[in-house]
Amino acid sequence: MLALLCACLLLVACDSGASADQLLHQMIMEEQIRDMHTKVTEIWQETVMQRRATAIDPDAALHAVCRVLPSATLEAEQPRVSGLVLFRQIRPGTLLEAFFHLEGFQNEPNGTSHAIHVHEFGDLSQGCDSTGPHYNPMSVPHPQHPGDFGNFAVRNGQVWKHRYDLAASLTGPHSIAGRAVVVHAGEDDMGRGGNQASLENGNAGRRLACCVVGLCGPGPWARKAQEHAERRKRRLESECKAGAAARERA
Repeated sequence: MLALLCACLLLVACDSGASADQLLHQMIMEEQIRDMHTKVTEIWQETVMQRRATAIDPDAALHAVCRVLPSATLEAEQPRVSGLVLFRQIRPGTLLEAFFHLEGFQNEPNGTSHAIHVHEFGDLSQGCDSTGPHYNPMSVPHPQHPGDFGNFAVRNGQVWKHRYDLAASLTGPHSIAGRAVVVHAGEDDMGRGGNQASLENGNAGRRLACCVVGLCGPGPWARKAQEHAERRKRRLESECKAGAAARERA
């Protein structure tokens, strides 16, 4: 990858006749940085997927982890959201399954919703602000982007959700591996806001927290699935006891 970047720089210098200082100045321009980041990300994704394909059964499930941290650019009054997002794809072409476990919403009432989306760049150099726009490889309106995950309700200061119907993918040309998952301060209007921003990002507001999606083994998913099953069992037992108590009072 380094050799490729050096070759690109050499070609630019030869074609333009620019000095080293001029070339350096050009390279820090925002548009060129974005272009280079896109190319490096694509190469990285292809390399990872090729290595994985040669090491394991190509039909085996793919897993990914995204460790959520607060954005580095938040004001003091903004909530510090952290947690974990785990993905599993049974095989290429199937819908993506995910666990979302986030905390840090202590001052918000139950039922408050926050949008979660996939953004184009896995770049956290300026907090979540450097992750770019929504990942939209097909150039379609929001909420048709592959990473438009929708709204997630807060309960007791946390978001805990298991989804099994996400249109995003961990494989193929539109893989979200290497891209960013962003938790927003507001609720997604699902493209019904009546303005251009609604069709781009759902007017979801400030970027509170984010992470970069990285492929991993099945271990984190297995542990979270076990935790989810135990949590669900406790909730059902609590509901049964509450129902029995209500019948006795009646």
